[in-house]
Amino acid sequence: MSMTDMDQNSRIMRLERKLNSLECKVNGGESGMSRILQSLIGQDVTLNISYEEINCRVLDCDDEWIKIIIFGKKKNTTLIRRVCEITKVTLDKDGI
Repeated sequence: MSMTDMDQNSRIMRLERKLNSLECKVNGGESGMSRILQSLIGQDVTLNISYEEINCRVLDCDDEWIKIIIFGKKKNTTLIRRVCEITKVTLDKDGI
């Protein structure tokens, strides 16, 4: 792969991120979901993100990003994902 190809790939990735961000804003906005998720900080929930169901605890959330922790058998994993990637939120039995 030449330097020109790598430069084009990075430009394409930047454009894809910008396009994804614009699609999120156009398709309903993130502020409504963000407000809901902010009310769930500290609670255990199940999130559907990109066809994947994740049992986790919400650590923090803003208009664009959510920080979650996934409890594993050997170690815990902290993830930061885009709010617009979330398609479904289910409160665990001890939720609100």
